[in-house]
Amino acid sequence: MSLLKRVRAPSLESLFIAALVLFGFRIGALPIGDNSMFTHLRTGIDMVRGAGIPREDPYSFTARGTEWIVQSWLPEWTYGWAHRLVGFRLVVLEQAVLIGLLAWLVARLARAGSPLRTALSAGIAVGIGAPYWSPRPLIFGLVCMALTVTVVERRRSPWLLVPVVWVWVNSHGSFPLGVAWLVARAGGEWLDWKAWPRETLRYAWAFLGSVVVAVVNPLGARLLLFPLTLGEKRATFETILEWQSPNFHLQLNRFALVFLIMALLLLFRARLTWRDVAPAALFLAAGLYAVRNLPLLALVLAPVLARIFKKPDWSSPRPEPTGRQLRVNRALAATIGAAFVLFGAAALATPGLNVQGYPVRAVNFLEESDLIGGDLRLAHQDVVGNYLTLRYGRQAPVFIDDRVDMYPVEVSRDYRRLLRGQPGALDTLDRYGIDLVLWDRQLPLIQILEASGQWRQIFRDRDWVVYERA
Repeated sequence: MSLLKRVRAPSLESLFIAALVLFGFRIGALPIGDNSMFTHLRTGIDMVRGAGIPREDPYSFTARGTEWIVQSWLPEWTYGWAHRLVGFRLVVLEQAVLIGLLAWLVARLARAGSPLRTALSAGIAVGIGAPYWSPRPLIFGLVCMALTVTVVERRRSPWLLVPVVWVWVNSHGSFPLGVAWLVARAGGEWLDWKAWPRETLRYAWAFLGSVVVAVVNPLGARLLLFPLTLGEKRATFETILEWQSPNFHLQLNRFALVFLIMALLLLFRARLTWRDVAPAALFLAAGLYAVRNLPLLALVLAPVLARIFKKPDWSSPRPEPTGRQLRVNRALAATIGAAFVLFGAAALATPGLNVQGYPVRAVNFLEESDLIGGDLRLAHQDVVGNYLTLRYGRQAPVFIDDRVDMYPVEVSRDYRRLLRGQPGALDTLDRYGIDLVLWDRQLPLIQILEASGQWRQIFRDRDWVVYERA
């Protein structure tokens, strides 16, 4: 018997799942261009070089010394080591593996027992969440949420939640949503059975106990208090796009909306139990409140869609695949495997970063003119701050970046005044002792600088402009 015949051919359903995993892997294998990730990368690089986990802000001059709870220290530590070993290319490969794992977990949760039904249920779930699978610590949180749902749905040992929750707490501040899902599920079971939902509550208590165990970390209980910053700085968070309700005029949101409508149509037509309705309704409301919750909604809906699509009776035997079908399946599996190798090799062959859209030429000009770092203070937009932090680390303190949870409220308020070109913008620049302004030339602050007569332009390209005091 040949080796090819001895290798068991994968089922068509497994091939559909593998294709979705490949789709996730490909998303993660793209060069990193997310501005938030830039600061995470720099923090990890500095940690591995011996600077340790920051307790205070080391990267800005507007919040220098302000307490900073580095919620994502664990992913950042992995980024630092990946960069030290190979460079940013290995970080890209790490993200590709994580997003591929996330796609596999979603597809497994949505598995309905037949190729077509699984393709539909898993495809809808992945379609809702995939637009928001960007390479940053959020992926660690989504993987942990998917593992939590898997442990509960498959009735695995509650002890498995201990390592999952530990990683979650030390990776991303979304871990309270795991408790929210368990409580909503338990409430739904109580409405279904009119009895105490012992099974789900057993997992809920295990999750809470795991949160207590997660206190054993380099930052201690401060990580558990991190989500409270959302309440303290709610007004500031509301100005961030991912904390706003989804704008379905944007392409990514429209893509997710198509699959979300498909899921809702199926939910409305199905006879669902409250065990499914309560968590789905809670996370749908959360997703409509803030776009960052839509990938979590996809994880919650995956097992619900599986139950909708699953046949009620699988007692009748399914026909055995023919020899031709087995050969086709093996060929498809080999093709998918080759695609994984090619995408992985492509990720390792690129520089790992995508800096299109960032003011690279303007910053090069400032560096060549010896106008970066030292005692000079540069004002810029938050996304530029993340880029500068990745490029220069602590050598060129930034005005602001997107760490909204860390910056004092007054700094965020002053930045919004500059961003919107509101009255008092020039006074704000004076108060912070700003020497240079690097800004998007289409924003209203540029007209204010031009009209003031106090600033002169020293650099200009298609997108960015630099001004210095006259």
